[in-house]
Amino acid sequence: MRDDLCRIGIIDIGSNSIRLVIYDTTPEGGYKIIKECKYSARLSEKITKEGRLEQKDMDTIIPVLSQFKEICSAFGVEKIRAGATAAIRNAANSSEIIEYLSAESSITIEVISGYQEAYFGFLGVINASDVQDGFVIDIGGGSTEVTLFRGRRYQQSISFPFGAVNTNLMFSHSGNWNAEQVKKLQAYVTGRLVEHDWLGTGAGLPLYGLGGTLRSLGKLDQKNRDYSLPNSHGYILSGETIARFMETLPAMPYEKRKELDGLSKSRADIIISGLIIFHTVYQYIGAKEALISGEGLREGMLHDLLRPEQPVRDSALEFSLDTIIRFDIHTSKQHLDHIYKLALRLFHAFEGGGDRNEQEMLIYVSVMLHRTGSNINYYQSKRHTRYWLMNSPIRGLTHRQLILSALIASYSTKSRKQKLSQTHKDILLASDEELIHKLGTLVQLSIALDSTEIGIIRDLTVQLHGNTLDLELHGTSTVLIGLEDIENALKAFRNAWAVKVKLGYLSNG
Repeated sequence: MRDDLCRIGIIDIGSNSIRLVIYDTTPEGGYKIIKECKYSARLSEKITKEGRLEQKDMDTIIPVLSQFKEICSAFGVEKIRAGATAAIRNAANSSEIIEYLSAESSITIEVISGYQEAYFGFLGVINASDVQDGFVIDIGGGSTEVTLFRGRRYQQSISFPFGAVNTNLMFSHSGNWNAEQVKKLQAYVTGRLVEHDWLGTGAGLPLYGLGGTLRSLGKLDQKNRDYSLPNSHGYILSGETIARFMETLPAMPYEKRKELDGLSKSRADIIISGLIIFHTVYQYIGAKEALISGEGLREGMLHDLLRPEQPVRDSALEFSLDTIIRFDIHTSKQHLDHIYKLALRLFHAFEGGGDRNEQEMLIYVSVMLHRTGSNINYYQSKRHTRYWLMNSPIRGLTHRQLILSALIASYSTKSRKQKLSQTHKDILLASDEELIHKLGTLVQLSIALDSTEIGIIRDLTVQLHGNTLDLELHGTSTVLIGLEDIENALKAFRNAWAVKVKLGYLSNG
């Protein structure tokens, strides 16, 4: 591990499962997951009629926490933050349990309040999404948090004492549901929602979903659609999709549900209660769509630990790129910024259609991350770059933008003969094929102009006259190395943009 990194373990003692995630973190607050462990505890099912969690049940948790601590020790973790949510928080003997677990496991455990759970979930979402206004819903095993944010700032939240596990016990028992049971749970949830007026003030906003229920619904929908980019984070569940789930899943027998492709057998019983809670909230707040967030409570706890005074980033994309560059890009940020400057000189010479701001953003992401594939194999870096970006932890992009960035960043001279959008035609627009070729050749030409990475070509003068592009290179000395790269890139660029290029060179050496 590098000397400037700090390794942190976050333990989330939830109502359904207990997780350990180990992160490498930078001084700037960036992080990368290096290990995750999970144990299905279902603490909500162990609460007695008196609202207690008995010591004999907690004794089954001690070995889990002890092994988590051993894993942290083996990985060289410097700090551990452990938090217990609804099942323990709401128990009548909560303080007694926390004291016992902390002493027996030698891990300091804090009770995460309902407000904190909602706030941490918000931090996880907002730092992984470039969205201004919306709601967050976190459906756990024993609680459900709903949060409203505006202008990327937390506004209000509520933690309800019901989740996928305890409502399944209250309304179903067997995992099979009938219409009456569904209506009873819907009425129960609605009865709590109406107590909070602010839940009706954000009609039309997106709803960001956390927790296993939302991830499972996303996987089921992706399997059903044969979706070409099986990433959970940023996946959209439309109102029609959610309504279809409500029509089909509760009516499906538990045994058949266990065989669904994309749904883990351990969640087949509680997926219905989680779905009903989610659907009821979705309808009540008048959300326009639901998006799955791959980051939530644990990442929020980490953000709060690393930067408690300013945990919300202005741009999830910039934060994400800065972190990736620190961890995975073996070249200087100065070099990448120089390529981006050259790329913008070229791009601004053309007046094009479409969303120019989005296109500039795609150029930026592609330039910043074009070197990722060289970590695997320098000589096949483009192929690996494409795969890496398609499966990367880039935040702040839609799935379409992620695919476009991957195809642009990995563009090669052979790419112009291929139909690059074909594999992802279910996600990309018909116009994206031309966009990939144009921006791909532009980015590759910009990279070629500084292939030595020593800034010989320090700037460009670019002017378009009809279909002729006057391109003058401003250099610090004569370009000797990389001329062939420039010539190959120019050939592909001319074809994609349908221009003739007059190339000149001005040396200021």
